Amino acid sequence: MSNDVKPGRAAAIKSALESAFIALLASGVCLWFLISETQASDDGDPAKLTMLAIGLSAGLCAHFVYMAIAAKRAERNATLWVILMVVLMPFTSVVLGILLFNQVQELEQQARENGGAGSTA
Repeated sequence: MSNDVKPGRAAAIKSALESAFIALLASGVCLWFLISETQASDDGDPAKLTMLAIGLSAGLCAHFVYMAIAAKRAERNATLWVILMVVLMPFTSVVLGILLFNQVQELEQQARENGGAGSTA
């Protein structure tokens, strides 16, 4: 990180990070309904199962994309992080989320120390 504090950078990282976790929540909901639908009956409705599977995969893809955007905005190697997320899904997302959240906190703290010109909630 440089000593240059850009006020909008922290907000941009935080926005991408929040979007990534909303996408992960949406895919988790699809997974929950997919599992409950298959457990409720032996022969689930194929159309419903297909739509839930598509929702699950779309949510995970959106999660990967938003995490890559957040990593890129934080000036980290987005390609490496996406590869790690695909291979080690839950662990890498948590680690990257924590690292980026801490970086956002540091950027906001630096902005407050340098005159308070950067923190808009």
